[in-house]
Amino acid sequence: MVADRRQGPVRAGRADPAAQAQPGRPPRAQPPQAPAAAKEPEAAPAPDRKQDMSYVGAAARPPATVVFGLSPEDMREVNEAIAAAELQTSAEIRVVVSRGSLVQHPFFSVMWSSLVSLVLPWAIVVLWPMSALSILQVQAIIFLVVAGILMLPQMTERVVPRLALKAAARSAAIEAFLAHGVSQTSGRTGILIFVAARERLVEVVADDGVHTPLGPVAWAEICDSISREARKGSLVEGLVSGVRRAGELLARPMPQRPGDVNELSDRVVVI
Repeated sequence: MVADRRQGPVRAGRADPAAQAQPGRPPRAQPPQAPAAAKEPEAAPAPDRKQDMSYVGAAARPPATVVFGLSPEDMREVNEAIAAAELQTSAEIRVVVSRGSLVQHPFFSVMWSSLVSLVLPWAIVVLWPMSALSILQVQAIIFLVVAGILMLPQMTERVVPRLALKAAARSAAIEAFLAHGVSQTSGRTGILIFVAARERLVEVVADDGVHTPLGPVAWAEICDSISREARKGSLVEGLVSGVRRAGELLARPMPQRPGDVNELSDRVVVI
């Protein structure tokens, strides 16, 4: 299920849970204790799976050290928040942060250039009558000039309508939900928190096992928790707040069971 803070859920495809269950997996690890003092930058991190970071889709370029305000230390903080939240519930929480543009094609630049080139010449004709051939020439010139401006890298993202960005965010969230195995948990109890950092959009995709007892209101609360802190200038605090809220909401219908296993990694995924 997909929900953002303004729109309702959208159903995503599901894998057969019976085929995906894997018995004999190690039990969920306890979260690391908070350090008594800040670590020196030179100190090597403890060998814990939560202190790693996954970067996907970055084969052509190395991952950035800081991802839209998220340093490696920030992402480790989110990893630990996920592990702590999952100690309250048998559900699984996955966090994906997108650092690239959701819409990378020039369709909207071409669309707006075409509209301007079609409309503007008729306003000119009212003041300066001209032949049909001259009108076509003016339209071609206007189209080339406007398209050249709107296709500049700093302009391409600004001409994409907000509704198109939301639709792209939902599509990317569902794709990440399926790609990172959230739909393959044994009880269909996984949720994915997807953050499009550049577009400032948050999406939550929930599997049937958790959407049925909680519904879209719960996912809207998670989105609001993240957005509230992010608007203050701290994305890491927003993610931590959203993950904690997710743990609280999921613990009500699905508290942690004895022998519960951690089916999904707690690491933040950056794409």
